[in-house]
Amino acid sequence: MKENKTIAEFMGLPLVPCNIGTENGAVTEGYIHPKVDVPCTAGGLQYKYSWDWLMPVVEQIENFGFEFIIAESRVKIKHNTDLSINELLNIDIVGSKIDATYKAVIQFINQLNK
Repeated sequence: MKENKTIAEFMGLPLVPCNIGTENGAVTEGYIHPKVDVPCTAGGLQYKYSWDWLMPVVEQIENFGFEFIIAESRVKIKHNTDLSINELLNIDIVGSKIDATYKAVIQFINQLNK
């Protein structure tokens, strides 16, 4: 899953050699994540489904000086001080809390990487 790979790289997860069997064959690299004891493929990372996995990413974004607002069915990310950065990002996602948060994280990282 491309989005999980994007998050893993943003979070600085180490990529290690391993042999993971998947439905598409063997994968020779996996990510080491603090929530699991063995390497995971990008598809095995649980950012989309688990608050335990997703909230450290939100906290990392907040460490960059951004405010992450999770409300009933909307997630917004805005910079605490610089309006020009806030206008550049302009992240406002509607959906279930976890789905909107996941999508906002992906959008933030993609815009940050441009």
